[in-house]
Amino acid sequence: MGGRSILIAAVSGACLFALGHTPASASTVVFQCAEAVCAVDPDTGEKPRQLAPAGRVAGVTRDGVTASWVDPSGALVKAPVAGGAPAPIGFNGSVVNQPLMSPDGSRYLWWYNGPDGFGGLNAVWVRRLTVGAAESEGVGFCSYCVISHGWLGNTAIGALPADTRPGEPSKVCTMASPAEAPQVSGTCVAPIAADTRGGVGFPGANAAGTELVAVLTPGEGTGIKGRIVRYSLANGAAMGDVTAGTTDTTPVFSPEGDRVAFDRDGQIVIKDLTGAGTERVLAAGSYPHWGGARTVVGPALRSSSLRYRGGKIAVRVACTGTATCRGTLRIKRGKTTVGSRAYRVAGGRSGTVTVKPSRRGGRALGSRRSQTVSVQLKPSTGEAVTKSLKLRR
Repeated sequence: MGGRSILIAAVSGACLFALGHTPASASTVVFQCAEAVCAVDPDTGEKPRQLAPAGRVAGVTRDGVTASWVDPSGALVKAPVAGGAPAPIGFNGSVVNQPLMSPDGSRYLWWYNGPDGFGGLNAVWVRRLTVGAAESEGVGFCSYCVISHGWLGNTAIGALPADTRPGEPSKVCTMASPAEAPQVSGTCVAPIAADTRGGVGFPGANAAGTELVAVLTPGEGTGIKGRIVRYSLANGAAMGDVTAGTTDTTPVFSPEGDRVAFDRDGQIVIKDLTGAGTERVLAAGSYPHWGGARTVVGPALRSSSLRYRGGKIAVRVACTGTATCRGTLRIKRGKTTVGSRAYRVAGGRSGTVTVKPSRRGGRALGSRRSQTVSVQLKPSTGEAVTKSLKLRR
């Protein structure tokens, strides 16, 4: 199989663009959208936004703060997911197929077609770059076959095709440079997962380092597209199929490890690994990467302090997500309720809720120029949000 065919499922798709910025702490899926690099919060229902009009996506750090891609000039760059100009990482060499940043942003992997040892260019070579180094180094080689790579923490891993002998499994192994593993002959430094059902491809570990997720192509030596499978790193065995598809590819765990995003026919799909195991289409695109903690959807207090003016207290409330947030806002001084009011804020918007203290609440506040009060948002469904704020006259 030609080495370049491994990218067929990972370079198509389209993206809708929306203005705005996502907080650095938000959950973010960064992906390829046609020629552009896009990002979207999978928890809020927002539309994807463009990080770069052209480029080859290379990933996002696990904390969701920094995205990376190869710009049209061929340079590896990084940029804040929340917005900002991209900056080159300082590497002047060639970055070829499937650039992939490590979860901590300190390393990159990619592959290229190179010499096969028989006078041709029918081999796949995997290169690794450490940010700050002038040169990349080889960590994988496969003659007349394909390796797809990924990360287990900061360790490079690769999916190696099944041996030509019947019954031999495809496997996922850790990879290293010859200098790091001089005693190892070949690419597989240490096998960490195996599957006899077919080819395994595009492996990636969860943040805890306990599981892998990969694509399984049944009946083939190399995994490119098929079904998504989880593998235990305790024993290397399959834990179960995540999907039953035939065109799923390039899977990635959410940072919490309870969801998987993958490409299905040019659509980014998210599958829950808990509960009912529901699937939903996130956006048009390919080659997803996931960083940042899960975004809490619902009402949130936006005020950092409060003012008591004209006998009223104004509180800023935001509603994360697409559904309207409803409930009751209550202000307390100690055990005394100063005042309360129902709120209703449209999804994705912010609003001001004005509370007029009751007679008893006014007495509790007294004439102090500055004091601390407790503000509670009690949604119509779900847990209440409580915050202590400084109240000034």
